Amino acid sequence: MSNYDYEDDDFDTEERDNSSNDLVKQLRKANKQKEKELAELKAQFDGLSKAQRDRAIKDALASRGVNQKIASFIPQDIDPTEESVSKWLENYSDVFGIQLEQTQATPNVDPQQAAAYQRMTNAVEQGTTPEYQAEIHKKLLNAGSREELDEIIRQSGL
Repeated sequence: MSNYDYEDDDFDTEERDNSSNDLVKQLRKANKQKEKELAELKAQFDGLSKAQRDRAIKDALASRGVNQKIASFIPQDIDPTEESVSKWLENYSDVFGIQLEQTQATPNVDPQQAAAYQRMTNAVEQGTTPEYQAEIHKKLLNAGSREELDEIIRQSGL
């Protein structure tokens, strides 16, 4: 006889194996259910993220006055911010045949007034003053020969 007395009930391995198998099955089932929920939530998150990105890009294009169909050509690595979309659009506007509105140096100036000012500036730069015209007229009247007339005309740019 041994020094230790064990009862057979203490080592009922079959009963312990069944309870541990049930516990493992329950844990696997719970884990499978959590993985399924996680996959559903991830799919939902991805869908919402894509919708939010598309909306942000379309809003950025609309603010620039560009057709929103171009959004499908914008790469996924471009941030859906106004600045990033504007920069991408400036780089690729010639591909789509888009004329972007040029930003004005002074945003408080009406574009029609700026165009009128530019026309006046061009006229002043290209025009002649009355004193210059009077001087040319005087030279033409005082010309003594045909060669002298040709020289005056060539110098004046008439």
